[in-house]
Amino acid sequence: MSKIRILPEQLANQIAAGEVVERPASVVKELIENSLDAGADRIEVEIVGGGTKLIRIIDNGEGMDGDDIFLCLERHGTSKIRNQEDLGAISTLGFRGEALPSIGSVSQLSISSRTYNSELGYRVELRYGTLVKSHETGCAVGTIIEIRNLFGNVPARRKFLRTTRTELGHIDEVIKNYSLVASDVSFVLRVDGRETINLSGSFNLIQRLAKIMHQPEEFFPIDFSTDGEHRVTGLLLAPEKVSPGSARLRVFVNGRAVKDRMIVHAVAEGMRGFLMKGKNPAGLILLEVPPEEMTLTFIRQNMKFVFAGLRRCTDWCKPGFLLPLGQSRAIYSKISLVKNHR
Repeated sequence: MSKIRILPEQLANQIAAGEVVERPASVVKELIENSLDAGADRIEVEIVGGGTKLIRIIDNGEGMDGDDIFLCLERHGTSKIRNQEDLGAISTLGFRGEALPSIGSVSQLSISSRTYNSELGYRVELRYGTLVKSHETGCAVGTIIEIRNLFGNVPARRKFLRTTRTELGHIDEVIKNYSLVASDVSFVLRVDGRETINLSGSFNLIQRLAKIMHQPEEFFPIDFSTDGEHRVTGLLLAPEKVSPGSARLRVFVNGRAVKDRMIVHAVAEGMRGFLMKGKNPAGLILLEVPPEEMTLTFIRQNMKFVFAGLRRCTDWCKPGFLLPLGQSRAIYSKISLVKNHR
């Protein structure tokens, strides 16, 4: 008798959940990406019990019919890619088709959704990977996803979670990050019934970044490209306004929040001579690279990524900051002179 066995689908999903669902913030991240890919311009997130009791995501995107809801709960069920060629030019935030079945295997999951051309929506409920209900329902156009009792069937996973405050901090960070790359989308976060974030889609990027960083709207813009294919845009806090210690520089590549030391170092090198000792750059950097240069080596938990020509890209980033920084210093010098004259 063979010793090799094919794992049951539910067990396979629980194993995959170990990679996809690290903590409640991982769930929020995956579902917000789905909402943005669905064209939503308003996303509401409701959290109870640090995300282990309830995570509810409400969006007004294009919605799904009953057939699509069932398909999205199958492993590798996705509308983002169709063939091998699509892997070389991924332009959406999600594409693997792993998130929902993985989340559903370690929680009590319900999805209610309606498309704009349907009079009724459809609702599906799963309990730790097992279908328990499916029926038509009345709901608004868009999608409502509820995750209850996260890790309820794998209590060992809950032991590795941090305090409620820490987990809420991670969720807060996810929402702020996506609100910056989707600045025309309204984001609302409610924690235990109390609204903690409300970022209107009417805010421009400067207003939104200032509110997130708790800073005055005194940023200088970055926008340059050397080869027409790789572009860097963003907003940096003026060197005169940066506080001592570790400042917060948010970096995004093709709309994805990433943590990459090479990029941060390139920005710091470009600002050398403008920042005083002990101060670090703060603000927002958006890199745009051709989709075909992005690889699938994307470590979810650490938000690391790989793309061809990273070192070349960071090399021309360094001098690219000098001109706008020089202009910024000249502007602030004139303002200081006017104030002193008065």
